[in-house]
Amino acid sequence: MRIITLDGIDYELPEAWDEVNQERLPNLIELVYLTPESGQMHHALIQLALNIRPRVWKKLHKTHFSPDLPDSVRYANAEVLGQLVAWLSWMWLKPMNKPPFAQLQVDGHAWLLAEPDFMSMSYGELTDLYIHLQAFVEQLVPGEERLNYLVATACRPRPKRGYTLQPGWNGDHREEYNEFLVRERVKLAAKIDYRDRLAVMLYVAATIKNLMNRYALFESESTSTASDALPEAYSGQSFIKNAHLLAEKGIFGNLKQTQQANVHEVLLFLEEHRNDLLKQQADANKDSD
Repeated sequence: MRIITLDGIDYELPEAWDEVNQERLPNLIELVYLTPESGQMHHALIQLALNIRPRVWKKLHKTHFSPDLPDSVRYANAEVLGQLVAWLSWMWLKPMNKPPFAQLQVDGHAWLLAEPDFMSMSYGELTDLYIHLQAFVEQLVPGEERLNYLVATACRPRPKRGYTLQPGWNGDHREEYNEFLVRERVKLAAKIDYRDRLAVMLYVAATIKNLMNRYALFESESTSTASDALPEAYSGQSFIKNAHLLAEKGIFGNLKQTQQANVHEVLLFLEEHRNDLLKQQADANKDSD
């Protein structure tokens, strides 16, 4: 957190998404991602980020940007505002790696978000989240339908009481993922404030990107796995192909069991398998020289 002093008063300027007050987060997301950049937008962003009350901000603005002030003074003050905007540029550049809030209230029920790094998520859920994300961003289905699917997938109620004591619990505090239940909840997800749905999407997008970078499964070297960096014929093709390949080999069981397997266990296996194939190819190339 950076401390900014304006007219003798100290204000806290967040330097990462997890430092942003949750109450101000939706409005900040709306400004950063949904509002065209302009001087007015930058002023609103600074006021909100510093949590300056409207009356105080109006006084600051009048004191430092009054038309009665000499141009040199107003220009100098404009440079200060420009520096503040520069310090807030991380909002455009840094992904939202942590959940923007602990839960959402939907139709009187709490929906929990997927935990950081998707530690207890299943491979099947990650596959569907990736598909919904791509479909929404690319507008394969016009409108917000795929955004609502993404939210209903990543955010779910708790299961029945006592679930943590059950044998085989996978560590997820949300109910077990079921794509058919998601379809039934899409209309409920559509009622959630758009800014909150956008925050969920940003969090999901950032975490998926981190997973891809962490396991390095999408580089250009050729292997026999489906995670090569080839253009996908459809969203999620590589994820789906890998699920079928793993199921054929029985690594995690049949297709349903593979989809229910922990995402990190699946990705780790795919990465190790890919590395083995690359080593075999390198050894074969040496032998042929």
